[in-house]
Parts: sequence; C-alpha cells; structure tokens
Amino acid sequence: MKRTAMFHHYAGLAIGFILVLLVACGISTRSSNIPPLPQETLPIPVPSLDANKVNIGRRVYQANCANCHGANAEGAPNWKTPDADFNFPPPPHDDTGHTWHHADKLLFEIIRDGFADPLKPDSPKRMPPFGDKLSDEDIRVVIEYFKSLWSRDSREFQWRVTNNNFQPTQTPSH
Repeated sequence: MKRTAMFHHYAGLAIGFILVLLVACGISTRSSNIPPLPQETLPIPVPSLDANKVNIGRRVYQANCANCHGANAEGAPNWKTPDADFNFPPPPHDDTGHTWHHADKLLFEIIRDGFADPLKPDSPKRMPPFGDKLSDEDIRVVIEYFKSLWSRDSREFQWRVTNNNFQPTQTPSH
C-alpha cells in the first residue's frame, strides 16, 4: 500500500474506534442514575422591590452618593476612560454600569468600607467609606434603590450572583 492509502486506512479505523467509544459512553451515561440538578441551579424567583425602601434609598443616595455618581445614578461622564493615573471615574449604578454584576454583600462592603484599587493597595481609596455616616439599614436601602434602576434581566442576574446569601461581615470599629 502507498503511504497515503495506509494513512487513510488507519485514520478511518481510529475514527471508527472513537465513534464506537463515544456511542458506548453515551449509552452508559443514559442508563446510569444521573442525580437531578442541585437546587442552586434551578431558577430562583427575583424578589419584588419594596417601594418604601426604594424611596428612602433614593433620598439617602441623593444626600450621600449623587455628588460623585450623578443625580440619576448615571455616573461620571466618560466613566469608562481612566485618568492619567489609570483611575476610573465613578461608574453609573443603572444598567449601563457594572453595579448589577456584584452580589449584595460586596456592594454593602464597598459602600461601608470604601474601595481601593486592588492593583494599587497603597493608593488612596477611589471611593471613600460611608460606614461612619450611614447605618447598615441606610446602606441596604441604597442597594434597594440601585436595584430599582436595573432591568428585569439585570436584576435576575444580580439575584443569582447574590444567591440569597446576604451576610455582610461585621462592621469594623473605627
């Protein structure tokens, strides 16, 4: 046999053998007892927003956050463009930003403790801490207000990220 003919012969055998293995594996997987999906992967209904908390949160936001993040939570102009030191301006808290990508616990901790660039741990915090100005409940209602600015899809995504596990760490003593 010529080399190419031999190559095609053995390649065909190898492909046939792989196909037989794949079919056999598929049959054995179907016949085994596959456990059902864990509860965490099943759809979780997104809780309704509390209109009273949203209104209180809007007032707390206006008094404490709007100066940097905008009166309508629209963020600073060009918030995606870093300055000369590679620091980003304050982001929006509506669907155009990334707030909805984060779990409630992280949002709570950023508001309470402030935020420093993790790549520049010695630099000043880009967002100051508000734990000495706002109560835990104030922070929670601000987060509720943020949620009122998000689309249904964004709220569902954020709820999945939060996974109904809102347990902020102990407030540090100042």
